[in-house]
Amino acid sequence: MDEQAKVSRRSILRGAALLAGGTLAAGVIQIKPAYAQKASKEAVKYQESPNNGQKCGDCTYFQAPSSCGVVDGAISPNGWCSLYNKKS
Repeated sequence: MDEQAKVSRRSILRGAALLAGGTLAAGVIQIKPAYAQKASKEAVKYQESPNNGQKCGDCTYFQAPSSCGVVDGAISPNGWCSLYNKKS
């Protein structure tokens, strides 16, 4: 019975390590493909003016002075699109 407990303990530790590694790998894999290709302005309903106080300059994806990490083309800091995500 003592031998069986060692095998079980090893199996649990191995499984935990594989789960942690798999979770980490899944997080990295999900982020990269999501932003591999930028969306068109039309697809995200981009507009040159703010929407209800939301504007590109306050978005996490905005890259000053006039670019976006997820939308293709020149972006105004005062613009807005449906992918808006407020900076924390």
